[in-house]
Amino acid sequence: MPIVDISTVDSRALHLKDFLDAVLAKVIATYDEYNVDLPSRRFWLMGEPAIDCEQLSVSFIQMYLGLPGDQASQPQRCTQPRTAVLSIAVSRQIPVVGNNGKAPTGEKIQEGSEIAAVDCYLFMELIRRLDQWEENEYGMGVIATVEAGNPEGGFETVRMQVSMVVP
Repeated sequence: MPIVDISTVDSRALHLKDFLDAVLAKVIATYDEYNVDLPSRRFWLMGEPAIDCEQLSVSFIQMYLGLPGDQASQPQRCTQPRTAVLSIAVSRQIPVVGNNGKAPTGEKIQEGSEIAAVDCYLFMELIRRLDQWEENEYGMGVIATVEAGNPEGGFETVRMQVSMVVP
């Protein structure tokens, strides 16, 4: 049973939910295209997730009226596009200090970072799909940055922050 039943909600009110479902599907499709495994835990949420296991997350950060990058210094008409700011993240396990207190070797640290480099690259490939909602037609553009975070609790998280128009 769902936490809150939204089955009777007017479909127009589900637009953001449907958008987030589609973004998650586009991330998965990009990884499938390049034959790169993703963690089995995959979801979207409002706000940032806890990093407690390997996972793929799409986080809704905010939405504003106007195109990506607008400074919002001028009033906008309510008919202007809406832009969502999302954080897309892949968290993966990395080598850590063992039970014997011995730090991982440099080779193991680098080996653990190789997939993070792949994740960074694939996120920048993903933006093509995120700006394309109709086949062979690009949207209004995106703003995207990718970063590799510091290790946390035995996990490294690669994040892409993206601002994109909600179609």
